[in-house]
Amino acid sequence: MSFKKRRMLFLPEITPNSFVFFFERGNSGSSWSIRDYSIRNRVKEYSPRDFRWTADEIHEKAQYSLDAPTHPTGDLAFWHDHTQECNRIHHIQEIQSEPGLGNKTADPQVIVVPPIRAIPPAVQSIVPQSSAAFPILNLQKLLDLPKGRKAGDMDRILHSPNSEDWVTWNFFQILLAQFPAGWWGHLVSAARRRNRELNFPFDDRSLPTPKLWTAVRAPSDYEARSRKRMLESGNPEWITRARMPDPVEGSSEIDIVIEHEQFLAYIEAKLGSDLSMKTSYDPQRNQIIRNIDCLIESAGTRLPIFWLLVKDVDAARSYVQLVDNYKNDPGLLAHDLPHRDSDLLKRISQNLTIILWSDFSELVCGPGADQESNAVKRELERRILGQQTIA
Repeated sequence: MSFKKRRMLFLPEITPNSFVFFFERGNSGSSWSIRDYSIRNRVKEYSPRDFRWTADEIHEKAQYSLDAPTHPTGDLAFWHDHTQECNRIHHIQEIQSEPGLGNKTADPQVIVVPPIRAIPPAVQSIVPQSSAAFPILNLQKLLDLPKGRKAGDMDRILHSPNSEDWVTWNFFQILLAQFPAGWWGHLVSAARRRNRELNFPFDDRSLPTPKLWTAVRAPSDYEARSRKRMLESGNPEWITRARMPDPVEGSSEIDIVIEHEQFLAYIEAKLGSDLSMKTSYDPQRNQIIRNIDCLIESAGTRLPIFWLLVKDVDAARSYVQLVDNYKNDPGLLAHDLPHRDSDLLKRISQNLTIILWSDFSELVCGPGADQESNAVKRELERRILGQQTIA
């Protein structure tokens, strides 16, 4: 899919309550700028130094993408008004969140929530009407989720050959349908093969409940500590932001949540992208730390478990380096989460595991039961097995 070089994008991972202006220079994909004009008479600019994303990855992350006018970027009044108009048209309200990580943030507020099983108007135009869209299982079930009301996400799921969400959705539709009583056992077996130290309560007679794309708020304790740190930072921008009443860190969208009475597991799904290493107001808070903090808060007395489900384990990947560091030295995890119990963090570190999509290729690829599942399985095989690094 090709895009014009000048776009108005809604990128919740950067500005969860406003559109931003995106401009790409040349065709390398590595020279771009993002300008936030949401505050009158101000502009905040981001570059590849702030987010190690290519232009294509930015387009993939955008929930909405609109043509932008050709107009001088120094005209702050014009761009502020244009930004506000985009926000108004697409019902982007002031919400309780703040720029976050590549791991994704919670849904933008939508003024009118469509009734269950109704296709939102913004999504109707991208729901597949022909073979031009990628095949997808149980489309109506997906549209019933909050994810199904996000036009940008649905556009990528249906039309992008690199959509992580497409893989996540179809992978679990196949796994749950083919192995309704054994899907969790297959996941645990793959985790044990990747992590011989794995140690947590498991009983295949008591199945947990899987949920996709759950929004989880930042822990209140971290929120208070982070606000205090920002107020004492001496950074004028951080101080101004910390004085605002809305949270300084937004909700996280957890790809896969596994609920059980004895444990709570979060699984972060990656295909071609890497982890983000910071948030806008906390350069030390990488995506693993952020998710584990939310996980501990939600788990209560249950054992918290964090895994990654990825395409490759290339040594250059941030998630590979972070997991290795946290497993080899649990003290690093305690250093990055000083407000959490160190003994609990040691258990989380022990169970920290990277699983590959390809670990399940014999289960979710191959012949399907009908033409639709055959098409999905072929595409799933292409995405999870193509150009991977074998561990």
